[in-house]
Amino acid sequence: MSTTTLILIYLGVALVGSMVPFLRSYFAHFHNLVNLVISACLEGGKIHLYRDGSGQTTGSAVLPFKRALISYAGYTGASVAAIGLLYLVLKGHYHLVIYLYLGLSVVALLLWIRNAYGVLWGLSTVVLLALPVFFRYETVLAIPVNINFETLLVHIGIFLASVLFLQSMIGAVQVCRQAFMSRSNPKRKAVLVQTKFIPAVVLGIILFGQTVLAGYFFALNFISLPFSLDMDLPNQLLAAKDVIWSTVSGSLK
Repeated sequence: MSTTTLILIYLGVALVGSMVPFLRSYFAHFHNLVNLVISACLEGGKIHLYRDGSGQTTGSAVLPFKRALISYAGYTGASVAAIGLLYLVLKGHYHLVIYLYLGLSVVALLLWIRNAYGVLWGLSTVVLLALPVFFRYETVLAIPVNINFETLLVHIGIFLASVLFLQSMIGAVQVCRQAFMSRSNPKRKAVLVQTKFIPAVVLGIILFGQTVLAGYFFALNFISLPFSLDMDLPNQLLAAKDVIWSTVSGSLK
C-alpha cells in the first residue's frame, strides 16, 4: 500500500476520532501542544491543557492585540509543522516524525506543561511514542506476540502527521467560526478573536484563508490529485492579507 493511500486512510481515521468525545480532546492536544509551545516561547509562561480539548498559556502579554498576534503565530507554526511532518513522511523519514514529536513532548513536559491533565496527557503521549521505539531496538526481551515494530513505527509516523494536519485545519475552522460569534457568547474563547484593534472577523478570515491554502498545497503536492486549481484566487487572498497587515502596521507607527 502506498504512502499516499495510508495518509488518506489515517486522515479519515483522525476525522472519525475527532467526533468521539474522549479522542476528540486527546487528538486536539497534538495540535495544541505545537501551537502553545510557540506561544510560550514568544511570551513566556506555562502551558495548561484541559479536558475539553482546549489549552492556554499563562504568559506575560497583557495587551489583547499582542496576545492575538502571538496566537496567530502559534496557529501558523502548527500548520507549517504539520506540512513539514507530512513532507518527512512522503520522503520515508517516518522515524524522524516520531522522534521530533517525542522530543517536543518531553521538552514541553519539562519546561512548560504544569496542570495535572496536561501532564497526564503529555506522559501518555511520551509512553505511546517511546515504547515502539524502545522495542524496535530491544532484542533481549521476549514478547509473547510477534510484532513488526519497524512497520508499526511507519504507521505511527503517518498517523501522527495526519492527526496534526487535520487538527490544524479543524482548529482554524473553529477560530473562524468563533470570530462570527457575539462577544458575549461563552463559546468565543480563542485568544485570536479577543482583540478589538482588528475586527475578529478579519483575523478569522485570514486564518481560514491560509488554512485553505495549506489544504490546497497538501492536495496538490502530497496526494497528487489529478487536477490543478487556478492560482489566481490564492494569490488574491495573499495580496489581501498583505494589504490588511500593512494597514495595521501603518496605524501602529
